[in-house]
Amino acid sequence: MPCTQWQRDTLQHQTGQRHMAEQGLRSVVVKKYNHHANHGSIPDDKVNILKRDFETETINQKWCTDITYIHVQKEGWTYLASVMDLCSRKIIGYAMAHL
Repeated sequence: MPCTQWQRDTLQHQTGQRHMAEQGLRSVVVKKYNHHANHGSIPDDKVNILKRDFETETINQKWCTDITYIHVQKEGWTYLASVMDLCSRKIIGYAMAHL
């Protein structure tokens, strides 16, 4: 009687587990990162100055910032903060930190 696809996959998985156990190897399972955005309201003392108007006529008139989280396997989370000039669309400053 022929094997089903599920039976073949199960046998291959068990064979792989057996070979890894014989060689003293273990798999590394990395938990998926879940993004938790802040969906709260903007505090009353904060004002949206740009109001999504990103057009400028001269440099150093409008800047914007961003913070990015980068997962580095040996060091954990690395945080990258950058500042971009909206006229030239170039990064004018950045900082990195390991927390």
